[in-house]
Amino acid sequence: MAKNSSGNKSKKISIFKSENFRIKLFLIVASSLFILVLLRLFQLQIVLGDTFRNESYSIRKDESVIVAQRGNIYDAYGMELAIDTSVYSLWIDPSYLRSKLESLNMTKEEAAAAIGAKLNLEKEYVLRKIELNSGFVWLKKEVSFEEVQGIKDLKITGMYFKEEDARYYPDHNVGGNLLGFVNTSGEGIAGIEATYNDILRGQDGYITGEKDGQNKYIPDTVKILKEEIPGQSIYLTIDQKAQYIVDRELNNIKNQLKPTSATIMVMETKTGAIIASGNTNSYDPNEYSTTDSNLFSTLEFQSVYEPGSTMKVVTSSAGVNEGVVNENSTFYDNGYRDVDDQRVKCWIYPNSHGVETLVEGLANSCNPVFVDVALQLKKKNENLWFDYLDKFGFGKLSDINFIGESSGIMPYGDSDIYHATSAIGQGIAVTPIQMLVAASAVANDGQKMKPYLIKEIRDINGQLLQKNEPTIEGQLISKETAEVVQMMMKEVVDSGTGTSFQLENNIPSMGKTGTAEKVDETTGTYFKGRYTISFVGVAPYDDPKYTVLVIVDNAQKGGESSATVAPYYKAVMEGILSQNSVSNQANIAASTNKLIIPNFVGQKVEEAARIAQKAGIKVEIKGNGYVVDQSAKPFSIINADEILVLQGEEKVLAENQTVVPGLENLRLTDVIYLCEKAGLKLETQGTGKVIQQNLNPGDIVAKNSLLVVRLGD
Repeated sequence: MAKNSSGNKSKKISIFKSENFRIKLFLIVASSLFILVLLRLFQLQIVLGDTFRNESYSIRKDESVIVAQRGNIYDAYGMELAIDTSVYSLWIDPSYLRSKLESLNMTKEEAAAAIGAKLNLEKEYVLRKIELNSGFVWLKKEVSFEEVQGIKDLKITGMYFKEEDARYYPDHNVGGNLLGFVNTSGEGIAGIEATYNDILRGQDGYITGEKDGQNKYIPDTVKILKEEIPGQSIYLTIDQKAQYIVDRELNNIKNQLKPTSATIMVMETKTGAIIASGNTNSYDPNEYSTTDSNLFSTLEFQSVYEPGSTMKVVTSSAGVNEGVVNENSTFYDNGYRDVDDQRVKCWIYPNSHGVETLVEGLANSCNPVFVDVALQLKKKNENLWFDYLDKFGFGKLSDINFIGESSGIMPYGDSDIYHATSAIGQGIAVTPIQMLVAASAVANDGQKMKPYLIKEIRDINGQLLQKNEPTIEGQLISKETAEVVQMMMKEVVDSGTGTSFQLENNIPSMGKTGTAEKVDETTGTYFKGRYTISFVGVAPYDDPKYTVLVIVDNAQKGGESSATVAPYYKAVMEGILSQNSVSNQANIAASTNKLIIPNFVGQKVEEAARIAQKAGIKVEIKGNGYVVDQSAKPFSIINADEILVLQGEEKVLAENQTVVPGLENLRLTDVIYLCEKAGLKLETQGTGKVIQQNLNPGDIVAKNSLLVVRLGD
């Protein structure tokens, strides 16, 4: 028994020693690991701590550009032409969207069809996007307000809107070519936007800070390195209403005459302010990315043309001012003049005008007469005619300083033929702005006014920074000479080649027609049957207010006669005189028992009938809903017993939509009433009756849109 007891005791001691060893071993290993961890922590926090902290900070740290707000562009009366605004772009999470369709009891095909219908996108296009295995896919950029509401109404999960800044042009094509556009980088690329980019764009700022895992700045870490400076806003001399008239007539020329191009410019004769300017390179700056880049050229400043007989106004001015001829000087037209080794023909050759005075020569637009005048100037002084061309502004940039502006092309030599041909507007190329300024100088008693497009520059708070005033650049010819040439230009309209340009309501005017054969740039010879036709006119004759230049290049219909442009010139001049002379029309109407017509387009037919009855206008309503057309245009004068026909048409509107009512020639009480009925916000400028509104009558817009009206007496 003792032996067994001793054996068990020995066995227990052995086991104890074995367990003790394992514990020691564990402690040694654990201690070693702990020491290793401490060493690693020491390495990470002490030895490599600064390195890791710097790496972590560099990952969180971010420096961003604060894009400066671009200045707005307004017309002369504060109507918005180009503004910075917010737009929405739509993106989707396709995987998440698909996972949520079952709860809506909707297939992906049905979802694609519904989404496509709201966004005006093809179902197949939307379906391809939905089927992508991605967490982020752009579906549509620049989504309209109506489309945003439509998408929200679908209540499909997995669709998200991102708000972005964008340049917006409220009038779309109206003045679009002149305004130009801004690219996605915020740089002005064409037109006014490019010309005055440095003024409009401002200066970007910079911000730094640390961002969290959701790419958002951690508030306490943000620091502004440089404050952004918003761009300055520009107020143009352009009158939005006049610009609308010009663009309307350019569109008519484009559709009716099918020209290669056409240009119309309007300048205040006595100030040099450009109140309207356009050409057939018309486009919507909001859609510049899908626009043919050939349309970006602003022809009024960047193109040249042979002016033809409109140059004879300058030739007459030089000849009379230098005393080599006067209005009673006589000439004999045999149908041509041989100069050097070339024959310069009259436009009626082989017929001729015979004996005629200088006045008759301009009225008949007789080439031989003005060849004689040019050669008499050359006889007096070798460079006298070319000096007058320079003085009037030809062959050099105008002071309007428009980006990409051309200086024109002067005659190539100084022999007799170059004097003769340039005096009748051939062998010389000018820009429209140069011809507009030259004709205005003659009509302004010989004073050349600096042309300008910028009326004011203001900061973001509306503080006036710069104001441009009319500037006289020089007395080109004496007042007496100017009066003689003005009389001659009036004779052109009264009894000469410009009789078709006579204005309504017996408004006296003056002007000059022009027809020039086009040059083949390849051969240097003139095309047969291809012409540039033009007219420059000034009205009223006894108190010149506006100079209008119309140029049509290579019209497919009526392109051989300057008379072809008469309807378009008259529509522009009469329209602008009318909208800026409401009181004169009121006097005419009152003295003759006649009525001035308001704009009823966009009004509900029952409201139009009520307003017409109050004004004493007899109307006949055809159709229901909203007025879409009227038999006499706004501001026209009709007899008191004449019936005005209003055409009505039903319009389908969404809950948040309304129709813009026509307000022109209405008093403020009617304006307020109509705006309240239409659900529009109203802002007024001036007193009297409405002569301009920023939203087009009859357009469908969102309710609560801002309607700005200009009133005048």
